[in-house]
Amino acid sequence: MKQIQTQVTLVLVTVLLYSCASYGPKNKDLTGVLSNTQRNLISLQEKITASKEPNVKEAYEKLKLKSEELFPVLENCNDKYALTPEYVATLKETERRLSDMVKNYETISDKKYLINAIYQDYDAKLQTINNTAKNDATTKIKVIVNSNEEEGFFVFGKLSFEQGQDIKRFRFNQPTQNAVQDFVPGYYLFWLEKDGRVGVPELHLIMSSSGEEEKTLVLQTPK
Repeated sequence: MKQIQTQVTLVLVTVLLYSCASYGPKNKDLTGVLSNTQRNLISLQEKITASKEPNVKEAYEKLKLKSEELFPVLENCNDKYALTPEYVATLKETERRLSDMVKNYETISDKKYLINAIYQDYDAKLQTINNTAKNDATTKIKVIVNSNEEEGFFVFGKLSFEQGQDIKRFRFNQPTQNAVQDFVPGYYLFWLEKDGRVGVPELHLIMSSSGEEEKTLVLQTPK
């Protein structure tokens, strides 16, 4: 059974490798980011093996498999159609978070969540490459945010694995109901703020489905 799953994975990766369109200049930072990420994944595996945490190990195995699917596809897409700096920046932040997990493994209480969040981010990127019309990794998805009936909230966001960190990585330029901004496919936290009222960050997968490159979010209005 495992051999069949491996063969299916290889077929999917092969299809995606040859699906990226249009030749152009490559992003020179990508290879280094992916190489560092792979080293961090190996180091993280050693930590998990030593700690004997089955739930974390299971989450890690899914992430490792997803990285093995995604990274060759990204390299090929980058060779043919350069990844944007914004796209590579999200991958760089993932690499940094994995490095932090390796360094501080024993003191991190939400290891499974962090690993699953990175898995979801990678999966959104891979599925978007597969679903977009050109099958490339340069897609930016327009995210539109409103806040039900009450308007005028500013929208903030950060990467999903930054939960618990006091970071406002993204701020939409316009308040709701006119809040619109482009995002790289991935897994994010978004929330609303207005007049000292701060909403609870909500997790959202931002990805292209069937070639669609626009997503509308209705976020909970803070009390």
